[in-house]
Amino acid sequence: MNARLLAAFLCLATLGTGCIIVDHDGHPPSGSPGDVTFLWTFGAEGRCVNVPNVKSIKVTIPGESLDNNGFYACNTAGTDGITLRNFRAGSYSYTIDAIDAYNKVLYTSSGTFTVNGTKQVRVDLTPDGKTYAYVSWYFPAKGSYSRPTCAQANVTSMKASIDNGEWVAVDCVAGQTGIGIATPYMAAGTHTLRLVAYGYDTKGRNDMPLYNLQGTLVTQRGEPMSAQFGFFELGGMSVRWDLWDGFQYRTCAETGLTKVVLNLLDLSTNTPVFEGEGVAFDCGAAPVVNQFMKPGNYQVRLRGYVNTAMTYSNESNMANLTVKAFEQKLSTDTSTVLVMSKLQ
Repeated sequence: MNARLLAAFLCLATLGTGCIIVDHDGHPPSGSPGDVTFLWTFGAEGRCVNVPNVKSIKVTIPGESLDNNGFYACNTAGTDGITLRNFRAGSYSYTIDAIDAYNKVLYTSSGTFTVNGTKQVRVDLTPDGKTYAYVSWYFPAKGSYSRPTCAQANVTSMKASIDNGEWVAVDCVAGQTGIGIATPYMAAGTHTLRLVAYGYDTKGRNDMPLYNLQGTLVTQRGEPMSAQFGFFELGGMSVRWDLWDGFQYRTCAETGLTKVVLNLLDLSTNTPVFEGEGVAFDCGAAPVVNQFMKPGNYQVRLRGYVNTAMTYSNESNMANLTVKAFEQKLSTDTSTVLVMSKLQ
């Protein structure tokens, strides 16, 4: 019995495995041949037992013939995977599809592997070729804690948003445990992640934003990425304005102002906080609140408009404002009052 027939016989005699039969006649490639074991998971669903709609797994390796045309059970002898035997040394590509009873692909993944002896390939199958990421986080040092826990950072709740989508609640502790939490499925590519942690501010009010972070996730098909991010501390401000025409204070109605545009200059970096001219408010909207500011010193600029004409401003006497960590300013608190003067 030659080597090829012997390999085929052994393959058929080994229950619970898939097989590749490779002809080694001619000039064999460099490196050691070996068996390849694929082990698969299903993203957040985890194991085969959690995806009952999956009835079979289809393994495709271009240029190679697989036993049973590449169709295997999701779980074989307690293992979510399959062993393919007798690969010659070299590099291969693969696609693995999880298929339902109607031959519809429910989950899929593609990738490459290299054989130089026995090989194990872990594959994460995701719906429609999408992917996901594991995210973990840490808080800045606080008191005697260099890496405080959620409780030590005084965090009572947390919310997350991906690509400016809906804000959803997440478990703070889970993001500090192991590899973190899994994101929802998403298309492979670049995504923006934002997280806000809430807790008690300096006045003892709960559900105040204490920490914030924004990061980038670059995902690809076939394997979830892992990323860790650091939060920065938050404070807040509350600002209102008075209107001075050179003789007396006026109301918004008396001045005819249709909007007030606010911008802040971060004095530590000498850069504006808001893009362009700033953020526009109705003249009567004051006091205005920003609860998502890094602690530091800021210069506040206000411009008042009647339609497109700027008629009031505080630029001749701009004030500085200090934002402190965990100290939130709400509209019910005492606001910083800035005077806008009528332009001559």
